[in-house]
Amino acid sequence: MSEKSAPTPAQGPSPIGEISQEPSAFEAFLDANQKRLVMAGILAIIGLIGYVIYDGLEEMGNKKAAAAVAEARTVPEYESANKDYEGKNAGGSALILKSQLQWRDLQQQEAIKTLEEFIAAYPEHPALGSAITSMGSYHQQLGNLEEAKKAFSDASSSGASTSSLALLSLGDIASQEGDTEKAKEFYKRIITDYGTSHPQVKTLAEQRLKIVGVLAPTVAAPEPLAPTPTPGGPAPAATSNPSLIPGFNPAPAPFNLIPPPSPVQIPETPKPAETKAPTGAAEEQSEPAEESEGN
Repeated sequence: MSEKSAPTPAQGPSPIGEISQEPSAFEAFLDANQKRLVMAGILAIIGLIGYVIYDGLEEMGNKKAAAAVAEARTVPEYESANKDYEGKNAGGSALILKSQLQWRDLQQQEAIKTLEEFIAAYPEHPALGSAITSMGSYHQQLGNLEEAKKAFSDASSSGASTSSLALLSLGDIASQEGDTEKAKEFYKRIITDYGTSHPQVKTLAEQRLKIVGVLAPTVAAPEPLAPTPTPGGPAPAATSNPSLIPGFNPAPAPFNLIPPPSPVQIPETPKPAETKAPTGAAEEQSEPAEESEGN
């Protein structure tokens, strides 16, 4: 008995277009540029400090102050803007931008002092948390880890847009100091507290969790060469530095397996035989001598 196929429903009019199940061009772009997008996201979060500055000024309707801060390009111009709008958000924003310019010009200590001045004078500024994070980053790059940890800790509890980055930096410092458990705690806090709001930083924290505490392979140092004892001499003293042993040759020559060549005997050259003059010639030579004696 042959199997009967299930009845097919009556086909209606064909749709104008069908929905494609293949990934869209946008999804393909995300897959191909994931790493770049992560870094761009980090830069975007750091760039929020500028957005907070200008957007906050615009919301307050102080367009003149915003224009003055935006037009400044040098340290004296930022100082002038800070003086003109002292006590206002525009004046504090001028200090933040001044510190960034000083750091770029390798005036590291001056940049930190400018941020300290801003933090003390503008505790209600909308970019306060971002400025504290920047100061922690400055200290970290200079190797002042204790000052960096304090700044990052303050920034992480400020609720600023850079709080997740402050936690990431705290985890990096803890990992650098060998405290892997504390580093994991910071990274996990990012995933828990900022998993949805800061997905880029969450991705970085997940990557660090995979490698935290993993030691890089080390290359063993070569064994020191054993000293060559001198025949008939005292035994070499035990030392960790063979080069300090008297008579030690850092590259001892191997035993000579080839016997030295035997001396070559040069045959003596025979002396020429003495030739005797004929007797008659000798007599002739003696006669004139006798005559001269007679004279």
